[in-house]
This record gives sequence, structure tokens and C-alpha cells, in this order.
Amino acid sequence: MALTAAGTGHSQWAIVAGGICAATLLFALMLMTTTVHRDHLDHHDVPSLLNDSYATSPGWARQRDTAHEPHRLG
Repeated sequence: MALTAAGTGHSQWAIVAGGICAATLLFALMLMTTTVHRDHLDHHDVPSLLNDSYATSPGWARQRDTAHEPHRLG
């Protein structure tokens, strides 16, 4: 959309469309990195796009202790 707007001479719309595209890309990158970071804190396996299945969690990770509070940031 930004390229079409720039190619037809609508420079203001090209800037707006480019900004929206950049904001969407930054939001997606932030969402992925915070998810991976949270998975590391909770000791989860990070999903792989090249692997068709998830690794099973070890026995100690499957047991839930009711007295244990999850890690919280802040």
C-alpha cells in the first residue's frame, strides 16, 4: 500500500501506510520476543517451526505444586 501510494504521487499517504506497516512489524516482533522470554522464565520448551511436534515436558515439570507461586515480573 505504501509503495502504491508513493508510486502514484501520494507521499503523505505513503508515509502513513509505511508507519502503519512499521508499527505492525514492531508489535509482532515484540509479541514474539516477550512470549519466548516468558517461556524461558517458566522453563517451557520453545516451539520450533521446523519441528512438527512439541517435546514432552519432563516429569518434574508436569507436576504442579499448589504451594509454589509462579514467577512474576516486577
